Amino acid sequence: MIACPKCGGKEIVYSCEPKCCFNHVCADCRSTFELNTVKTGQFDHQTAISAEEPDSSDPTTGCADCGSLRMAVLSSGPDETLLLCAKCRAVSKLVIEEFVPGNF
Repeated sequence: MIACPKCGGKEIVYSCEPKCCFNHVCADCRSTFELNTVKTGQFDHQTAISAEEPDSSDPTTGCADCGSLRMAVLSSGPDETLLLCAKCRAVSKLVIEEFVPGNF
């Protein structure tokens, strides 16, 4: 689950489509930001996951290696969230970019 970088709100809506961008909007404060991934150079072929493509309005991002939307949270901490791709098994780091704070 992703939280808004401004207010910490958990009601985040994906507002675009993968072939364009990964723009998200916080329902609480109306801040916008993109969820993107960067390669770590690591692959995990052992962790059991069954990630399915998310609903079109759920928070999402693509694999930094293959672009697949079938991503699962591998680990999450205050400083770093790592995602595992169910298609190519690449481990990617989640990054928040293009942050625009809302007016509330």
